[in-house]
Amino acid sequence: MKQSQTIREYLSAIPPENTATRVAFFLAGFLMAIWAAMVPFVKVSLGLDEAHLGMVLLCVGLGALVVMPLCGGIVATRGAKFLLNKAFFIVPFLLYGVVFSSNTLLTAALLFVFGMVFGAIDVSMNVHAVEVDRRSEKRLIAGFHALYSLGSVVGALAMATLLNVGIGLLYAAGVWLLICIIIWGFSVNSLLPDAGKAQGVSQSFVWPRGFVLWLGLICFLLFMVEGAVLDWGGVFLVEEKSAAIENAGFAFAAFSTAMTLMRLIGDKLIAYAGPRNCVRYGCLIGALMLTGCVLLPHVWLVVVLFFALGLGLANVIPIAFASTADQNKMPMSLALAAVTTLGYAGLLTGPALIGFIAKVTSLSTALLMLAAFLVIVSFSSNIFRQK
Repeated sequence: MKQSQTIREYLSAIPPENTATRVAFFLAGFLMAIWAAMVPFVKVSLGLDEAHLGMVLLCVGLGALVVMPLCGGIVATRGAKFLLNKAFFIVPFLLYGVVFSSNTLLTAALLFVFGMVFGAIDVSMNVHAVEVDRRSEKRLIAGFHALYSLGSVVGALAMATLLNVGIGLLYAAGVWLLICIIIWGFSVNSLLPDAGKAQGVSQSFVWPRGFVLWLGLICFLLFMVEGAVLDWGGVFLVEEKSAAIENAGFAFAAFSTAMTLMRLIGDKLIAYAGPRNCVRYGCLIGALMLTGCVLLPHVWLVVVLFFALGLGLANVIPIAFASTADQNKMPMSLALAAVTTLGYAGLLTGPALIGFIAKVTSLSTALLMLAAFLVIVSFSSNIFRQK
């Protein structure tokens, strides 16, 4: 009896806006995992080859890049809750529309709008998270990002479970999308109504400068590394380390698993070591791990190094996002929108840049270039707070 009372007291002591923020990050990852599970079905149903599928998938990223710079101004005038309230209800319907679509142009249009709405979620969700983190007595930002990763894993398993027992995509996606709508309906009213609002904001977008621009460039480089591991990690194992093609997925699996685990304890680590040290030594570890991936020949040792790479870089992005509140040159919502946009640009352009460099030189050389970028970020860590 006492134990159940203790649990209830603990749960009731958690501010509702903290729980709502955690739900938002979890659902965002869950929804993106549903979309990832749908991609092979879209390819088959539309009869697309790899090149045309790539063009269709690019619509998601382009939609996000179009809307992200504008979201800061909307959040500054209306609050993060205004966008989150609408966007999380719109995304499931857009994804379900893709399930029904049998026309390539219609699918591309739906995915472009999906990218726009998800881009709005990304910016407003992070603005709300930074505001909740700022008002809290303890660090929360890394834990929020961990729940996005956890939501991705749970979403992938949820879709795979229904599809593997013979339930078609129409019903599998429909069930989980409906559950997402219901969960968000119970959570949305707990969001802070004033998160991200700023007085006297007349511009929808302000070009970042100084500290904010440097944060954006750091996010650009970090997201570039993430995109490279996602798109090129498996290719690197197969072509450079002679791994069996069936084992190609272990590179990104190890990296993403490590990021999730480290972010679950990241808030305590940041509170203990400080943001500056976490960025400095995390990026140095990342640079060493990428260099080791190039120099060491054994496949499974390289997979371990990809895991260690994820451990090192896990908390750098959350720290950079939270640091937008540590300046007064521009409203936090506008700053975070600019930083997020630059980061997303790195995620989209990074794999293409890696491919170009790999063609001119080698994939190993491209990874060493990424290691050099991480060293630059490490030496730039003095812009972050010590504690």
